[in-house]
Amino acid sequence: MQGRNYRGVFSRMGEGLLEKYIEDLSRELEEKPEDPELLLKLGTAYVRLGRIDSAREVYKKLREIDSQKAKELLDIIYEV
Repeated sequence: MQGRNYRGVFSRMGEGLLEKYIEDLSRELEEKPEDPELLLKLGTAYVRLGRIDSAREVYKKLREIDSQKAKELLDIIYEV
């Protein structure tokens, strides 16, 4: 069984899909910068990629907009 840090072809493919998803969410947020659902999705995608500092930045913004969604993101951040 491979460990959590396995970097096979499927891991790289998944990371590429997440990067594309982040790009798409970022474009949507340009039009709706305070959409809590989009921010939660963006923060979650950052966590999945291991970009915790970026997820925390999204959390700070989300905390000002929607405290419940911010809590959800914080829970996801600390699950890692």
